[in-house]
Amino acid sequence: MYTVIKLEPKGNRCHVYLDNDTDFLLYKSEVRKLRLEQDTIIERQQYEMILDILYKRARERALYILDDAYKTKKQIIDKLKAGCYPEFIIDKVIEYLIEYNLINDYRYASMYIDFKASSKSKRQIVQDLYLKGLSKDTIDCAFENCDFSEEDSLNKIIAKRKNRYDLTNQKDIEKFYRFLIGKGYSYHEVKRALSMYNI
Repeated sequence: MYTVIKLEPKGNRCHVYLDNDTDFLLYKSEVRKLRLEQDTIIERQQYEMILDILYKRARERALYILDDAYKTKKQIIDKLKAGCYPEFIIDKVIEYLIEYNLINDYRYASMYIDFKASSKSKRQIVQDLYLKGLSKDTIDCAFENCDFSEEDSLNKIIAKRKNRYDLTNQKDIEKFYRFLIGKGYSYHEVKRALSMYNI
């Protein structure tokens, strides 16, 4: 048995706080239906009903997020946390998504590397994947099993951007160098690649 210690209205929903350090959002109609008020004691059956509502809603939310675009485990967790779902509900949803192979951080990393190979350096891709919550091991494994080439990546960016610079003008050449180094390539990699253009 748990006790409702606070109810906080939030638009058409209500933030419910229980004395077991659990809090969650329910629609006001659900709060009325469940007869939840401050100091209400929630019996086991009623509590399980609430958890069932939250789990189904969190799962639907996760599936909706994935429908828009492929996501990492951390991105789904962050979105569900923002929706005030309890941690154990989020864990259960993540288990479901992994079980049905709806999220797979290794697959995400591999797809991301393939997609960004022509516009980003390895350093930038690694940084992006860290920010998306992927582990070093997952990222390393994905790079080992893909055909990413830093040289090819750099050459594609040069081919795409070189017409924006006057490569006979020293200031423009320096700007181009700065741009490419800013993309995560080393000075020596840039110098070698640009030497093909007699720069």
